[in-house]
Amino acid sequence: MKSSTATILSILVLIGCIITLLGFTYDDKVEKRITSINISIIDDVDSKFLTVPRVRTHLESYGKIIGELEKDLQLDAMYSHLTNIPSVLNVTIFSNLNGELVIELTQRKAQARVHIDNTSDYYIDELGGSMPLDPNYSARVPIIYAKNSEEVSHAISFIKEIENDEFWTSLIDQIIVHPLGELEIIPRIGARVFLGSSPESEELKRNLLTFYRAQIKTGNLKNYSRIDLSYKNQVIAKRHVY
Repeated sequence: MKSSTATILSILVLIGCIITLLGFTYDDKVEKRITSINISIIDDVDSKFLTVPRVRTHLESYGKIIGELEKDLQLDAMYSHLTNIPSVLNVTIFSNLNGELVIELTQRKAQARVHIDNTSDYYIDELGGSMPLDPNYSARVPIIYAKNSEEVSHAISFIKEIENDEFWTSLIDQIIVHPLGELEIIPRIGARVFLGSSPESEELKRNLLTFYRAQIKTGNLKNYSRIDLSYKNQVIAKRHVY
């Protein structure tokens, strides 16, 4: 009987201690104030649209954060404020035990720059969305010249197809979209390359590489002004007219 009573008393004491600790934890959270802000940009090696100083400057227009009670922070409102930055893809916000507000941002990655007559240039990101140009940073991506968004979509489809292809990505500087959806490449070096309306990247690459290697061997590559790959298993090259 005594043993049973002692066990019950021990359990009650343990429960009381747990409740007390939870109470202290709750009170600590209620009274905890934000002492600092830690901002980090995820995957910022290849793209510099976002920087920590720029995010801090943007936060200044949100309102006071340092010194505020953690319980009073409106994290949803802060999230919406940060996602208003055009180059932000996603935001994670949380506070740690040291009273530090942690903000982690992922930036959008430009896949191409679009130029349509009589409109402002813009970028296409990895999700196919448009984003404005940045006054402080220019992404080294292909420039698409088209007359409307439908024409742009033809070039974007090709860019997505060759996204991980080192040959194409190092070759292409600009893409011109013709009225019937035909694509023409202006490479970083050398003659223009006409792909046609249904470009199959692997087949075109094989034909183009075969042509390049043959002409490099003879030293004639510089003599051509335009290379046409639109015909099945053929390369038609136009020489410069002097």
